Amino acid sequence: MKTSKLYIFLLSALAFTACTKDLTEGLDKVDVNVVASENVTMEGGIVTVRKGTPVEFSIAGEPDFITFFSGEIGHQYIYRQRVETPVSDIVSSKLKFKVYQEGNFSADPYNNTLDVFYAVSDPDNGMEGFPGLSKSNFDADSTLVADFQWTPMFAKSTFDNLKTNVVDANTLELDVKKYIGKNLVIAIAYNKDEAENPKNDGKTKTNEPKYYFDSMNIENTLRNDTVTHQYAGEFMFTALNFNHENLYNQSIEKEEIEYKGNDWTSVKNYLPNDLAYGTVTANVPGLWNMNNVANGSFYIHGTGSDYEWKTAWLVSDPINITSCEPDQGVSIKNLSQDINSYTYTYKKVGTYKATFLIHNTNYKHEDAGIYEVTVNVVE
Repeated sequence: MKTSKLYIFLLSALAFTACTKDLTEGLDKVDVNVVASENVTMEGGIVTVRKGTPVEFSIAGEPDFITFFSGEIGHQYIYRQRVETPVSDIVSSKLKFKVYQEGNFSADPYNNTLDVFYAVSDPDNGMEGFPGLSKSNFDADSTLVADFQWTPMFAKSTFDNLKTNVVDANTLELDVKKYIGKNLVIAIAYNKDEAENPKNDGKTKTNEPKYYFDSMNIENTLRNDTVTHQYAGEFMFTALNFNHENLYNQSIEKEEIEYKGNDWTSVKNYLPNDLAYGTVTANVPGLWNMNNVANGSFYIHGTGSDYEWKTAWLVSDPINITSCEPDQGVSIKNLSQDINSYTYTYKKVGTYKATFLIHNTNYKHEDAGIYEVTVNVVE
């Protein structure tokens, strides 16, 4: 398609926040225009463009940096510091994760020691919100989580004979859109019934399972089909280690842990300082490894067949389902680049406010301003 050389001046003003000559030099000469074409026109201060047609912005002047915000959801200048998505923008919201186990286990109920629960504050439907952990009084916290009337997220049988690798593991999900603003709390219980090693009942001794959680996140699908992810690292999980008082003699230093018929002597150098609430970055039986929780992945190492089984919980803080990353712009110029135009294509019909954030900076301070233009995208 042949492009004409007609340029449309953007009518929005460029606003500056400082006036030192060495900083504004370049900024005071900045000019942003739109190159007109058969499918790009302007009327009443609004640029109209056909969907899928590249819009070419010409840029004059010498700013040091330029960041472009297209105006689409997730890329709006006015939301560059926003940390929550408007509920009206959310089409669907789901808690999603995979879970798998290490090793093969029979259908014996001793070999399923996993429960996943949730709680929300929803008085109209008879649902009591979780009151929260003190995180400093273990006796009170452990009693609270054990006695609280949690809602099972999935039937316990869901965790019978899980797959043994992440590739084959099924993705589990819970629709949480209806729980926005209702203090959603997630609790994961490892051996909540405090079952003992079957050997204590005269049965065959066996390992306590090792469970992996992968890519746990809240996935929000927005109106423009944009998908955002809030990973489990933002859920602020707190571990509660029910067997912490039996790990070692509290009257001696951790480095002098005595053997007490359990499997802690081999991992004494990896124990957390806070045994009641601590997590680990290694394989320690019965303690949660949260090293990769920022990516939604964590696990709890199983206990060997010769040793006593452990009980541990993970309980989140109330989760803000609408939490999101601030809207992002695209850096189109820095000090090492010289550009005189930028082209962007809108693929969906709608009205957008395209914004160019420009600024200069030196050792004294920074000077910045914006150009804005309304872009109406039509079929």
